[in-house]
Amino acid sequence: MRELARLDAQTLRLVARRDMTTGLAGAYRSAFRGRGLTLEELREYVPGDDVRWIEWNATARFARPIIKQMREERDLVVALLVDVSGSLSFGSGGTPKRASAIRAAAALAYAALAAQDRVGVATFASDALERVDPGRGPVHLERVLRALAGTSGGSPTDATPVLRWAIRTLPRHSLVLLVSDLLFPDPGAALRRCARKHELVVLRIADPADELPPRIAPIRAYPMEGGPSLLLRRGGPGPSERKDSVSEQELRRIGADVGTLWTGPRLLPSLRSFLESRPRRAA
Repeated sequence: MRELARLDAQTLRLVARRDMTTGLAGAYRSAFRGRGLTLEELREYVPGDDVRWIEWNATARFARPIIKQMREERDLVVALLVDVSGSLSFGSGGTPKRASAIRAAAALAYAALAAQDRVGVATFASDALERVDPGRGPVHLERVLRALAGTSGGSPTDATPVLRWAIRTLPRHSLVLLVSDLLFPDPGAALRRCARKHELVVLRIADPADELPPRIAPIRAYPMEGGPSLLLRRGGPGPSERKDSVSEQELRRIGADVGTLWTGPRLLPSLRSFLESRPRRAA
């Protein structure tokens, strides 16, 4: 990640464009575009149609297979909520989690704009820092990249303000992508309201060093964002399972889709793998 060592919008644009051309654009389209939810017409089934779209009531009424023709939604609104708090300063191999979160968000923004979606962004730490309302076009891309490149740090992390921004600002059924290490308290009602109003996807930034080695004595760790020290031991809860962090199990329970992005050279492969597997998981 030497390209992001000196982070600015121009560098981020070059990196995001390169990342997007490695197959990410196609993976994005298959994950988030696909068939829309708007019924366009009913028509007679022809061989090759997906049997999952058969309209059984009409089939029974006309005594022949009838299929639903769905119209693809062309105006998807995508919001990237990107955690840039102090805990993302950590990373092994010289790659901080914050750089990985920003790089993944920039690549997704580039892919979404290439798909003619409207894209907005909000970075957060102890509060919502930079916010750009959804838009499209080259000039808007520069605004998004400047917002991503221009923020850092802050503690303790609080995702509530940025989730409230998404609830208040975005049209219903927007795609909300939360990119974070999830080391913040459960935002409670704001998180659940966001999941009800929008399609919520959570991408957890993880580092190989997050996992404790198989044989290690208990160690005392001090959180990067302050607070009491923690005694970590093999077999105990990992960083994303602590009481002061939001649970992946709870995210899935409220209907969010959850994926893991790894720092370093595994970042793009893990992002592409998540996007490519998402339709199968949602089916």
